[in-house]
Amino acid sequence: MSMRRLLGKLGYTLPLAALVLATCGVAAPPRPTPDPFAGQYSATGGGGALPAVQALADRFKILHPGVTFTVSETGSDAAINLAATGDVDVGFISRSLTDKEVAKVGALPIGFSGTAIIVNAANPVTNLTKDQVRRIYAGEVASWVELGGDDLPVKPFIREANAATRTTFEAFVFGGKPPYAKTVIEINETTQMLTAVASFRGGIGVATIGSRTAADTRLRMISIDGAAPTLANITGGSYKIFRPLFLVYPVDPTRVKPAVRAFLDYARSQEGQQVAASVN
Repeated sequence: MSMRRLLGKLGYTLPLAALVLATCGVAAPPRPTPDPFAGQYSATGGGGALPAVQALADRFKILHPGVTFTVSETGSDAAINLAATGDVDVGFISRSLTDKEVAKVGALPIGFSGTAIIVNAANPVTNLTKDQVRRIYAGEVASWVELGGDDLPVKPFIREANAATRTTFEAFVFGGKPPYAKTVIEINETTQMLTAVASFRGGIGVATIGSRTAADTRLRMISIDGAAPTLANITGGSYKIFRPLFLVYPVDPTRVKPAVRAFLDYARSQEGQQVAASVN
C-alpha cells in the first residue's frame, strides 16, 4: 500500500512534502526576520558634514530598505536647535558644541572636514603662507603681484558670521577677533561663495574641502604653508585649517526614535566611520 493511501486510512491530512521532510530529518527553512525599521526621517545641518551624512544615509538604506533619510543643509546652528526640539530626527554639524549646547544635544563624531582657501582658476598662485592670508584679509595686500601672481587687485570674500568655514578660518589665521578690511565682502552659502570667487580673476575666498569644491573647474584650492588641502594632510596634521564633524540628537534617549538610534549606532561602527571618512 502506498504511503499516501496509508495516511488516508489513518486520517492524517499532513501534506506529503512535510512528511517527507520530517522523515528525512530536514527542518523547514525559517522565515526571514522582518526588518523592524521603516519610515521617513529627516537630517539637516552644516554643509561641511553633509557629504558624510548623505553617504551614511545611503548605506543605511541599503541595510534597511524601508528607511529613508531626507538630508538637507541648514547650517550647524539650526541643526542643533532643531535636533534639540525634535523638529528634525538627527542633526549634523561641522564644529564643536559650546558649553550651553552640550546640555541640549548629544554629539557623535564622524570625522573631520577641512576649510580650503580658494582662488580663481586663472590665478597662477598655488600656495600662500598663513601670514600672507592674514595680510590679504586685513587689507595689507592690494595686488596679487605682491604674492607672486599677476598684477590684479585682490578681491577677498568671507562667509557669513557663524558659518563653520568662517569660524575655522578665523581661528587659524587670526587666533582671535579678525581685523577684516572694509574691502572684504561677506557671502552667504557655499554656492554664492564659489560663484563670487569664480567671477573675479583676483578673487579669493573660503570653502569646505570636498568633492563639490574640487569639481568646480572655475576655481582652485591652494596650499597653505606648503600643505595641500587634502584629507591625508588633515589626518597627518600638516594641513591645519579643519574642523570636527558630528551627528547631534536629543540628550533624552526616549526622544530618539528606534530607527534613528540604529542609524547612530551604524555611524558609530567601524564601517560607518569608514563610510563617513571616504567622502571628505
